[in-house]
Amino acid sequence: MQKQFIFVILISIVVAIFALTNADVMTVRLFFWTYQLSGSLVILISVALGALLVLVFGLYKSVKTQFTLRNLNNEIKTLKSSQEALNTSNASYQQEIERLKAEVNTLQNTAAQKPVVIEKTEL
Repeated sequence: MQKQFIFVILISIVVAIFALTNADVMTVRLFFWTYQLSGSLVILISVALGALLVLVFGLYKSVKTQFTLRNLNNEIKTLKSSQEALNTSNASYQQEIERLKAEVNTLQNTAAQKPVVIEKTEL
């Protein structure tokens, strides 16, 4: 930020010196109007209009960036809440899987302990 400020000050000094050394009166034609203005005034007005345009476009870019940043932050919040919901449901599914595995083991153990009786049937 300080480098930009120093750069702007230096450019302003150079423009001011240039404008003061070119103070002759000149004719300026703008569409249908004709004006007699000093060269320094023409230079200063041109620089001021250029600075104003840079400010307007910079402000537009800054506002656009802020809107994009806000939208992305909202999207991040939404995705985080979705992730938390998925993590919660994943944990409950993992518990259900563990419960079912334990139930399968219990059933296998009881099935292994009981003798299997096969009866013959006549057809």
